[in-house]
Amino acid sequence: MPLPSIPEYSISIKTPALVHPLVLKNGHPIEKGVRLIKYSGGFCVVFPYQTPVKKYAVRCWHAEVADAKQRTQLIAEAIKKSRLPYFVGFDFYEDGIMTSSGVQPIVVMDWVEAQSLKDFLAKHIMESNVINELAENFKRMVADLHTNHFSHGDLQHGNIMVKPDFSLVLVDYDSMYVPSLKGMPDEIKGLAGYQHEARGKNKWASEKVDYFSELIIYLSIKALAKMPSLWADLNIENTETLLFSGEDIQSHGTSNIFKLLKSDVELSSMTEKLCEFMNKSSIEDLVPLEDAIISQSEGISAKWQLGNGYVPTSFNGKIEDSENITRKWIRGNGYLKSTGEKERNKIISSISEKYKRN
Repeated sequence: MPLPSIPEYSISIKTPALVHPLVLKNGHPIEKGVRLIKYSGGFCVVFPYQTPVKKYAVRCWHAEVADAKQRTQLIAEAIKKSRLPYFVGFDFYEDGIMTSSGVQPIVVMDWVEAQSLKDFLAKHIMESNVINELAENFKRMVADLHTNHFSHGDLQHGNIMVKPDFSLVLVDYDSMYVPSLKGMPDEIKGLAGYQHEARGKNKWASEKVDYFSELIIYLSIKALAKMPSLWADLNIENTETLLFSGEDIQSHGTSNIFKLLKSDVELSSMTEKLCEFMNKSSIEDLVPLEDAIISQSEGISAKWQLGNGYVPTSFNGKIEDSENITRKWIRGNGYLKSTGEKERNKIISSISEKYKRN
């Protein structure tokens, strides 16, 4: 039997007697004037719902996801057991809401008071220290997910929320992988601009499905901390990506954004790693973020050891020391070619023109 449509759910949720979970008793969906507030996705619609006790998010399926009920129950159990701070509380209710198509299951989630990743970046785009702190929080979060063998499955700006203390919360768990889901199909493929080309043909749910998007997001945040003008140049606030479009990923590292990032000493090694990822034929060949990135000091130190057999005794891993070493390489060895300001501006202008046309 077909699932109810979004308009059908919108009618039912306005009638308290049709909403069955006790936790929602005496509550109501939130409206703005005469307009019912809702957030629609490819598989679910979410209604903000206020009760006398607290605010919730009520998720209803309007499109089929294979084994959705079993998946949701297993994901809920794994998240509760992990006690990780990156998830909101949520529960699955088989007897959720009565609609014209019969009784339907729902998920009731705690409402999180936080900004979306893009809203946070827009507000703090000129504060590099804040954005760098966000990047480190993101890196710590995905490392904790890896420890628990979790993956979100649709890691992108719309599913990452930032609290006032800069801590992170993930939302939308339909595509999540937890160990108890091993052997189930990989149904939801994620948002273009964040996903490896091989994701589309990936058959099975896996803890590795986030590895590509993790590097995309971390590199994007670090680049915006160093080059805040890219926010406006690429019109990021009004796109469905961060730094990289679907076309950029399909270019396998030849589009202008890669040229720009490779011109920066700190970002070049991460950018090269992303290019390496793009040339892999399977997501099973990728590695997690903490293994993929090499700190600026480690990367430059390694080059010196391999190339010159010399590591300066005064080097202590600080950024200024790395920059001094970089300048020596540029002057003395010709190993590291620096893109001048004029050339860098030319690349940025070229990227901006592409986004204006699109």
